[in-house]
Parts: sequence; C-alpha cells; structure tokens
Amino acid sequence: MVGIDARNQNILDQKYICPVCALIIRDPVQFIGCGHRQCQTCLGKEDQREITCPQCQTKVLRTEVHLDRGFQNEMKTLLIVCYWCQWDGILDNYQNHLDESHPNLTCEYCGEQFNSTNNFNEHKVSTCQKISVECLLKDFGCNERIVRANMKEHYMTEQHQKSVSKCIRQFLSHDSDRRIDTGCPRTTTESYNPDTVQFEELHGVLNILVGGIEALENDAQRLSNESLQAQVTLQTLEEQLPGLKLSMEESNGFLQGVNCNLDILKQDFTSLQEKVNDLQCVSYDGTFIWKITNVKEKMSTFNTYSFS
Repeated sequence: MVGIDARNQNILDQKYICPVCALIIRDPVQFIGCGHRQCQTCLGKEDQREITCPQCQTKVLRTEVHLDRGFQNEMKTLLIVCYWCQWDGILDNYQNHLDESHPNLTCEYCGEQFNSTNNFNEHKVSTCQKISVECLLKDFGCNERIVRANMKEHYMTEQHQKSVSKCIRQFLSHDSDRRIDTGCPRTTTESYNPDTVQFEELHGVLNILVGGIEALENDAQRLSNESLQAQVTLQTLEEQLPGLKLSMEESNGFLQGVNCNLDILKQDFTSLQEKVNDLQCVSYDGTFIWKITNVKEKMSTFNTYSFS
C-alpha cells in the first residue's frame, strides 16, 4: 500500500507529500532524529532494523520511527479533490468516497483494471511500465520525465550521465568537508572501524568513477567535434554532387558524340576500301581487267573435269 492520490496534491504543502511514493502521506510516521515524515507502508520490510531517511539520508533504528498521530489528525482536515471525478472534501472522508464511487478502476496508461484505489496507486507508483516518472537524480539537474519502460535507455543519455557526475562530485565534496570537520584521517593506532574502512573504499571507488566519467565526457566532446566535422564535409560533398553529376552528363554526351563519329568513320573507311578494290580491276589504257582469285584451285578443278 502506498500514499493517497488526489488531483490537487501538487498544490499541497510538501510536508504532506511522501518522499518515497510522491503521494499524500498515508499513516504518517516520523523519524525521531531528523523529524522528516513519510508513509508507514513506504518504510520497507518489517524485519529491516536500520532505516534511512529518504530526504536527508540519516540512518536510524526502526524503533526510532514512530507513528505521528498528531500530524495524522492535522491531515484529516486537508481539502482534497478526487483524482477520478469532481468530488471535493476533506481527507478524512476521501477514502469512503473512493470505496463507494470508484470500486473498479482502469489505468489510463496501460489499461490494466483494479478493484481498489490502493492497488491502483501501487501500480502507478511502482509497476506501470507506460507511465511517465521523474528521474531519481532530478535534484542534480536531470529533470526529464521518462516512460518507466525506457528508464534503462535514459540512464545512458548524456543528461543523466552529467547528473551522475554532479551527484558524485557533490558527495565527494561533502565527504571532504566532513573529513576536515572531524580532523585528521584515521591512523594505525586507532581502533578498527569496519564502517570507516568501507566508507574509505567507497570513497576510492567514487574517485575512480569521477575520473572515468571525466574521460567519457572528454571522449564524448571529441566525438561530437568529429561528428560536426563529418557533417560539414558531408554537406560540402552534397553541394559538389550536382556539379559532378552535370560534369558526368557532359562527359557521357561527349562520348556518345565520339562513338557516333567513329561509326561514321568506319562506314567511310568501308566505302573507300570497296572503291580501292574496284579500282584495282580497272586499267588506265582503256582495257578491262578480270581479276581472278584462287587461280590454282580453279585450274585444278578445271583439269579434273577435262580428263574425266
């Protein structure tokens, strides 16, 4: 079960909104150390001994988180506008209205049907793959709303990577400030603290990640510049392409003309060759000369017929 959905929840004071499910707080509980509140059902598993405040990241024992009945009584008089119809009234009467007027609900994003508003709200908050949600790093500059099914692709975008880098840098900055405030780093004579060792290991990993992210950003910038140069080159080639096409068409026209002239020359050559052959059979003294080819073969054939 998650918080309570209402049409006017965006204009309510943020103290009434659960930082986990982003709905109106249902059964508010308060962290004793920091004073922040959230839905009781958004605390997590009941066997979880240590709980982290989603707003300030303060870790407290589960026994240090108590139901805030005074705040719950204060919330009962909140003015609410129904998410599914025009009904308005106080929060104390809202659940009765939902049970009576909206027993069966259909998700407007994926079409799945539900038999209670609680199940419907849980579906929207955690499982509906077609609903648009805010990025977890919205406080670090990643303000885009993403369809939940496309969240993995969003994690690879440049905007999200920059937000990750900003988040890590801010964490390292706070860690450096904490080290300065707490004095010198731990020496070998101090007692062994597993949490401190784990934190220092995490600090080292984050430093490596920051270096890797900076290298990726440099590579991305270099690739962007190369892509821009390639686009300029491509544009230049596209501008030159019409001229090249025209030049090729002119060359093709010239070659066709040459081929046509070559055919004419071949015909003229054949005609001249025939005339030369004819001239070889004419004498210049007025007599006509017979030109007999293959004389030996013809004489042999003639002799054969004569003797037979």
